[in-house]
Amino acid sequence: MKVLVYDNKEKDAGGCCKNELINYLIDNQIEYLLLEDEMLNDAISADALFAIGGDGTILCLAEFANKNDIPIIGINAGKLGFLCEFERHEIKSAVLALKNSELINDERTMISIKHNNTTYYALNEVYVQRTYDKSVGNTVAEIQIEIDNSYLTKYSGDGAIISTPTGSTAYSFSLGAPILSPNADVFTMTPIAAHTFNQRPIVYSDESICCIKVSGKAQVGVFIDGRHVEFINQNDCIEISKVDKKLVFLRKKDYNFFKKLVYKLNKTAGEIIND
Repeated sequence: MKVLVYDNKEKDAGGCCKNELINYLIDNQIEYLLLEDEMLNDAISADALFAIGGDGTILCLAEFANKNDIPIIGINAGKLGFLCEFERHEIKSAVLALKNSELINDERTMISIKHNNTTYYALNEVYVQRTYDKSVGNTVAEIQIEIDNSYLTKYSGDGAIISTPTGSTAYSFSLGAPILSPNADVFTMTPIAAHTFNQRPIVYSDESICCIKVSGKAQVGVFIDGRHVEFINQNDCIEISKVDKKLVFLRKKDYNFFKKLVYKLNKTAGEIIND
């Protein structure tokens, strides 16, 4: 058995989690390779990828893991860690569960985002959102949405989000869109600060292709899982569709999405109240 270990050095101060994980891997005679950022475009074979960090760490690794068919085991060294399966005090049990084949597959849908000749991949969402440009001022964007080449809506506002079921607990959730079960075969389109009363989140089949077009003077950025990747020109089309291959997480046998959802969101609310 061979595994990869990726350590978010900002979350894992001093490499404590990484060192503990490596010691347990050695004790259990599991071969490992430290995965560095410069290796994320490489083709690598492994039985699992231990991701030490938080949700942002996993989002950065999702495309690499999906393309290389490597399941992810998340070790939460961050704050929320909604996508992570194990907390930092459970590192030993994570290694033993992997060694003893006691983990189950949790498959998640990803999306591809095509703009001109570039393709991006996202686990949570893609959103187009106006950014401040001194030359044009603080003006709103004109957003048009098409589903399967059929006109859906057009509005003025700050932008639009296309979210996967996994991403339904992220940005779109904060804007009032529904939380989706991870195995739901749908995506959501959520307007961002639309200047009208009749714009609401829309749920549509993940077999459909969505196109976002932007017009007007506003400078609009394209964001993939929270990362700004480029700006969109007027009348350009951002095409969003499902990735054929699903990303796999390795979970405990008693994993329950809704139980974890309630625990994590209530935990976060408690931390905010107590701060």
